Order: sequence, then C-alpha cells, then structure tokens
Amino acid sequence: MTMQIAVSMKNAIFAPRSRSVESFNHDGMELARRRRHRRVLPIRQILQFALAVLAFKIFLFIQIGAVAYNGKMAELSEGNMLERAAAAIMVLDPVSKGVVTAIRR
Repeated sequence: MTMQIAVSMKNAIFAPRSRSVESFNHDGMELARRRRHRRVLPIRQILQFALAVLAFKIFLFIQIGAVAYNGKMAELSEGNMLERAAAAIMVLDPVSKGVVTAIRR
C-alpha cells in the first residue's frame, strides 16, 4: 500500500502542471477554473545580473590596471551604439572603487 502511495506521489511531482484550479463547491460538486496569470518583474534575476556586472568590472579593473582600464573605456566610448552602452555600464562607480581598494589592501 505504501509503495502505491510513493509511486503516485512521484508521478504527481513530475506531472506537468495544469492550467486549471480544481476545487469543490459547498454541495460537493467539483469546479474547474482557469488559473489567472500574473506578470511579475523578475527582481531576483535583475539583481543577480547587476551583481555579475559589478564583479566583472572589479575583476577586470584589478587584472589590467587603472590606466589600461580607462583606455579601454575611452576606446569603447568612441565606438558604435552597443560599445557606448557597454562603456556607460562599465564605468567604475564609487561602490566598485571601494571594493577594489578593499581587495588591494
């Protein structure tokens, strides 16, 4: 008996999720309604991406040095639209400078 329950629970875990919500009415009749979809801003993924960009800036600055980093940023700022956007994102901000000085100590 417990084996059947375990198998059915395993199948329930891997079964595709339905797009309906099933519930019971006050008189015992089963109801099925469509689940409403909410669009949510993926804040967690945005913060992870921002943290990855910050870490990449810091790593790059430490590896190639201040003079070469500023030269690369000047070169990128004279390029096409994508390169100018990358240069604007990769500018060393005060948080990055603070982290770099803390790492170098």
